Amino acid sequence: MRNLTVLNGMVSGGEVPSAACPPVFTKIAHVCLYVSNLERSINFYTKLGFKKRFVFTRKEKLFGAYLEFGEGNFIELFEDPQGEYGRGRLAHFCLEALDIDAAIQFLTNAGVEFTPKKKGCDETWQIWLKDPDGNDFEVHQYTPGSSQLTGGDVEADW
Repeated sequence: MRNLTVLNGMVSGGEVPSAACPPVFTKIAHVCLYVSNLERSINFYTKLGFKKRFVFTRKEKLFGAYLEFGEGNFIELFEDPQGEYGRGRLAHFCLEALDIDAAIQFLTNAGVEFTPKKKGCDETWQIWLKDPDGNDFEVHQYTPGSSQLTGGDVEADW
């Protein structure tokens, strides 16, 4: 077992012990829902006090939105009018990491599979995992240019 560096609750620098490990995830960053009518859902959540932070477009057509409630609490909505992706269900949830490389090291040491790290079209670092039942979830780390912090519209690259 190598020495560990712990900074602000983050582990880096080597193998992670199986017990008494500081958390590498700080909070649930967002939940993502498939909805049948995006505008209707945006209107509903804004009536509840959510604020539109940014939207996703594909070929300049609106298909998703990021809504914020309080500071740093988000829901992500994607339109699925045909129910193709399982409308009416949770699409995924996302855990926030202050240091995604430390989270990657933690997951590697724990033997958990995940996708390669990439910067999303929202300028946020991300990796993706599946739980034992196949539920998708994301781990991400904001950057200074992350749309969650800067707002604005995002043209999807996926």
